[in-house]
Amino acid sequence: MRIAIVDDKKEVQQQLGEFLKKYGAEQQVSIDVAFFSNGLEIVDSYRSNFDVIYLDVQMPIMDGMTAAKKIRQNDENVIIVFLTNYVQWAVEGYSVNAFDFILKPLSYFSFAEHFKKIQHKIAENSKSILIKEKNGISRIFLDSLYFIESEGHYLIFHTTERDIETMGPMKRIESKLESENFFRCNNGYLINLNHVKNFTNNIVQVGKYKLQISRPRKKLFIQALTNYLGRVGGH
Repeated sequence: MRIAIVDDKKEVQQQLGEFLKKYGAEQQVSIDVAFFSNGLEIVDSYRSNFDVIYLDVQMPIMDGMTAAKKIRQNDENVIIVFLTNYVQWAVEGYSVNAFDFILKPLSYFSFAEHFKKIQHKIAENSKSILIKEKNGISRIFLDSLYFIESEGHYLIFHTTERDIETMGPMKRIESKLESENFFRCNNGYLINLNHVKNFTNNIVQVGKYKLQISRPRKKLFIQALTNYLGRVGGH
């Protein structure tokens, strides 16, 4: 597991690094850690090679929120966790799909509980389905899937890399993914709750897409999203 710690304070870098080393030894997990002193350092050298990035919100040169927005332009899947003294940053963190916020000062017990959720999330991200398309069979990792669109007799899988078209009924794929944090927001769309960025009125933004929530399903959608956020530890 590759972890980046981005904080301008060396004592925070050291403490978090020691927490990760201790957790790895206790749980027999291999963890490699890279350290950065500000947001610009990681943004300039970013190659989508981290599983988790810990970002201090307030840093000189480039703050954590700005760095997260730039990282998200190139990597929608990396897990971002903010380090902060102020809980109010959680609202803005929703815009970059932050997985969690850790309030300073840190304690090992709360960090270990947090990192268990990280491990669960990474395990979830490795789940996939096989789809038959025109030129063969494709494997789609669920964490890369924004939503599935039903169009006539066809299903279109909108992923972070490309759109994949196959034949089949929406009900079949919906039943297969009902336990994997997907929700049918109307007759035509089955969305991945992990990629929901925001919603207002009857419009939900899933990745770069803005999709309609049918009026009868709006209450169920809010409930499903709330339950999902509760399970993953909040955004």
